[in-house]
Amino acid sequence: MDTPPLIDIAPDAEALVFDCDGTLADTFAAHFRCFRDVMRAFDYEFEAEFYAARLGLSRTLLLKSIQETHGVTLDDAEIARLTIEAFPGYVSAVTPIALTCDLARRHHGRLKMAVASAGTGRIVRAILDSIGVLPLFDAVVTIEDVNRGKPHPDIYLAAADRLKVAPARAHAFEDSDEGVEAARSAGMPVTDIRPYYRTDPTLW
Repeated sequence: MDTPPLIDIAPDAEALVFDCDGTLADTFAAHFRCFRDVMRAFDYEFEAEFYAARLGLSRTLLLKSIQETHGVTLDDAEIARLTIEAFPGYVSAVTPIALTCDLARRHHGRLKMAVASAGTGRIVRAILDSIGVLPLFDAVVTIEDVNRGKPHPDIYLAAADRLKVAPARAHAFEDSDEGVEAARSAGMPVTDIRPYYRTDPTLW
């Protein structure tokens, strides 16, 4: 198959399943700025380095890490509401990751394709739309569609189910330890794109 260098997709693969943040789109700046500004209302100064060390975590796990590390108490539901409402104002800072977006475009119409993200549906679709790849995907599965987020396999299993393919015939792409574990636990071969692309948190 016509794939970018170093990405080996099995010839019997029937589907590709991509994480969103950090895999299809560099959303570090957008999420960081949105989260930083929302968190200031809670008298918490959110730092880029702290976020960079926890890329790939769901909002719930990120807040749990903040609370455990800094001994603060945060309202998950209220922060979720505020960040979801505010995020469209930061989406202009999202940029596509050429490696994976090009891969998705090359296989559009050849293989079934889905997004499997720990983000919320409204934000994930806004991100995919902003980088022009939303129409490429047959399904978009988010944290709202499953009971457990990554590193549990639920999101990837749901994506395979939506695509009507066996997990072993779907190749996943990820950028976090939790995401890689989730895909593997679902029985999918997975490519960790971090050797090929990482955001630069010093810019933000």
